[in-house]
Amino acid sequence: METRDFELLIGRNIIEKYRADRGRPAVFALAGLEWDLLDEVWPPTYSPGGELFADRIPFYRMSSFLEMGCGTGIMSVLAARAGVKRVLGLDINPAAVRNTELNAKRHAVADRVTARESDLYSAVGPDERFDGIYWNPPFLNAPEGSVDTSIWDETMFDPEYAKLRRFLAEGRELLTARGKAYLWFGEALGNPALVADLAEETGYDLGVLAKTEMAEIPEALADAFPADLLGGGDGGDAAWHLHLLELHPRQA
Repeated sequence: METRDFELLIGRNIIEKYRADRGRPAVFALAGLEWDLLDEVWPPTYSPGGELFADRIPFYRMSSFLEMGCGTGIMSVLAARAGVKRVLGLDINPAAVRNTELNAKRHAVADRVTARESDLYSAVGPDERFDGIYWNPPFLNAPEGSVDTSIWDETMFDPEYAKLRRFLAEGRELLTARGKAYLWFGEALGNPALVADLAEETGYDLGVLAKTEMAEIPEALADAFPADLLGGGDGGDAAWHLHLLELHPRQA
């Protein structure tokens, strides 16, 4: 099976698992706090991202911060709680916008956090600039033409990594002179050079703020994978690599 066909299979299995789960709580705990979770919003309890290492991001240097794909708004809220005065959360999913607003209110930072429905940066104002831009992007490079425009496919797949390339290229213009981009990115399916290549292409220097290596597929996702990847098969010993990356635009 071609790699991208395999990634499509895995992504479809994960989406089916998430959508079939009728036991998702309305409130969940993560990063030492409780959070509201609305229906049709990706449940971060299954696959937490960079919020687990949010203390590595230098929020203390920022007066403005943008979270792309804000979902439940965890990173937006954590940035505001860390002292960032102006936080913008963007998401293509209107339910995620409402969810971010709920969690900003829950944690008493609604005066600092704004959420907008947006296709990547489409809802950013012409004069808005940010000291930090963060995204936990889709990891899976499915074949072009094999995915649709549903919220679930938008969340899971990025054919040819077109969205990630746009995030980096267009984000450069939205950063302040001291601004940096941050990515939580997985290499579970074996593409360790991807972000480095895109950073080079779009004009960033790349650093790693935090790195997690897991020898096993996360339990919540295990039944989405073929049995030969769960031990005993050729892929059973492959490590998962998850990184919190910092990207600094190169000066022209």
